[in-house]
Amino acid sequence: MTALAQTVHGLARVRAGEWLLALAWAVGLFAALGTLTALWDNPLFIRMTPVGPPDYLILAAEAGLLGLFVSLRTPACPIKGAAFGGVLGFQGFACSICNKLLLLAFGSGALLQWYDPYRYWIGLAGIAVLWLVVSLRLRARAGG
Repeated sequence: MTALAQTVHGLARVRAGEWLLALAWAVGLFAALGTLTALWDNPLFIRMTPVGPPDYLILAAEAGLLGLFVSLRTPACPIKGAAFGGVLGFQGFACSICNKLLLLAFGSGALLQWYDPYRYWIGLAGIAVLWLVVSLRLRARAGG
């Protein structure tokens, strides 16, 4: 069986309670991270770069995968991979100028010229890492 087939088979074996927990985490993460990165107007933060549809898609995918990751219980825990994927995914929808560490390291001009055009790709890389981690967790639950 291919890795993709194993993952799909593993998703089919997720219990209803785990799906509900994953959904609760995903909704909470979507709301919290979207507010933190000012993807919608809010009184807490102001975004300095425009928001596009890919921002919402990357946020939704990251929130969904992180929610599923948290809801699945396994003996082996690839937490470092999930953290790495989460950070990369966050970079995909976060405001480049608002990221103080990147701003201090590179300056706003370099960020907008060299980083911002690739941030969606960085976000997709994070989603791929999260998908891999969730797949590994599903396979570990299945015993293979």
